[in-house]
Amino acid sequence: MTPAPDVSVILPLFDDAASIGAVLAGLRAQVTARRVEIIVVDDGSRDAGPQIARDMGARVITQSNAGPAAARNRGAQAAGGAVVLFLDSDCVPPPNWVEAMASVFDTKGFDAVMGTICAANDGVVPRIVQAEVDERYAGMRIASTGVDFIAAPACGFRRQVFLALGGFDVRLRQAEDVEIAYRITTAGHRIGFVDTAAVAHHHQTGWAEFLRVKLRRARGRMEVFRLYPAKRRHDNWTPLRLKLQFGCAAISLPMLLVALALAPRTGGLALGLPLLCLGGLLWAGVPSIRAIAHRIAPRSGWGVGLLVGAAYVLARAYVILLAVVQTKVFPRPLHHQPPQPLCEDAR
Repeated sequence: MTPAPDVSVILPLFDDAASIGAVLAGLRAQVTARRVEIIVVDDGSRDAGPQIARDMGARVITQSNAGPAAARNRGAQAAGGAVVLFLDSDCVPPPNWVEAMASVFDTKGFDAVMGTICAANDGVVPRIVQAEVDERYAGMRIASTGVDFIAAPACGFRRQVFLALGGFDVRLRQAEDVEIAYRITTAGHRIGFVDTAAVAHHHQTGWAEFLRVKLRRARGRMEVFRLYPAKRRHDNWTPLRLKLQFGCAAISLPMLLVALALAPRTGGLALGLPLLCLGGLLWAGVPSIRAIAHRIAPRSGWGVGLLVGAAYVLARAYVILLAVVQTKVFPRPLHHQPPQPLCEDAR
């Protein structure tokens, strides 16, 4: 009789034939004494990804397209390991990934774990994405008792805790990982942060794609804040500096409209207040600007790096503001019931 696995690695898959092979190769190269099973949940793929996974020895479960939250839940229900690790189908793990993630449950008593990502590609936009991510990670490293945030590309749970909480919220197509982090910590469980085994992810390469992703994710966060309004004030992922930048952006727009209306009578003096708000936004974003300039300087020089960093800080603040407005004006109704405990599939 085949022994039960210690760890189940679950990958939701949707039209990722181009990347799934490298991800599975990375999982097969893991250095660990633990028994590991790999479950790929095909979420209605239309390409050769599921067949590639079968050919590489993964267990493939097929379902109609229902989103990544439903796919991850289906995999966890069918898993045999006491620990379930989730990995996106475009994230290649280093050889120590399974051991680094799973060992946290043994040694530190956490009930969930958040991993990290690093850039698998290079360019101005990928460097900006990674600079922002690394800035957020720096704040999480000092949270020795645990964090209240999870990023789905690389995370894990004690399986029984995950099932008892109802898994990821299938009502959400964005920020379902943020929601489960808030839910698991609200229930009294703890999330560990592991930064010793970053998975390699291809970041966005173009500005338009980057801003679209930023807007989509910001809207997802706004939807989750409707469910957990207290988290608007604080979580481990969002630094106070970013909240100040958003506040300055929100104040500057109405001030700018008023200033433009008064400009014929004031000779432009009224523009001082919105410009002051923009100055405050940039001042609050100085750490981000410097971090981005540091990443870009080897390619473009410090001057260009500082300008790009400042432009990014402004764009990010106003994209978040746009997400808030869209969510307020066009709220997406959350149909169905909130997460209920999941039962185990017959294995």
